[in-house]
Amino acid sequence: EIGVRLVGSEMCIRDSKNIVFEDEIFQVKIEDDKIYVLLDIKPKEKLTYDDCNNVFCYSGKGRKIWQIGVRPKGNPTVYTMINFDDKYLYANDFMGRRYYIDKNTGEIQGMMIAK
Repeated sequence: EIGVRLVGSEMCIRDSKNIVFEDEIFQVKIEDDKIYVLLDIKPKEKLTYDDCNNVFCYSGKGRKIWQIGVRPKGNPTVYTMINFDDKYLYANDFMGRRYYIDKNTGEIQGMMIAK
């Protein structure tokens, strides 16, 4: 089991290393040897690439596996929630869109409007 401790923008992985992000951590989901991280992006005048792609996957040893891929269509905005099932990681964005993400690559596989 992976042990993770969160303090603001820092994620401490047991027996491994500390990872410090530019923004605070909003949500973490752990599955097997993967840690999915959603950063809390505060409102600002202009969003950067990293602001709009604020979902990451790390190994249990603290190695970054991926940052979520670019949306195939639609205006980029921040992601606000993550979850997963046996097949996909799901990320909802501020516009109410739910994206299906390949858990191994971070590439977006599809999208639907969340209610």
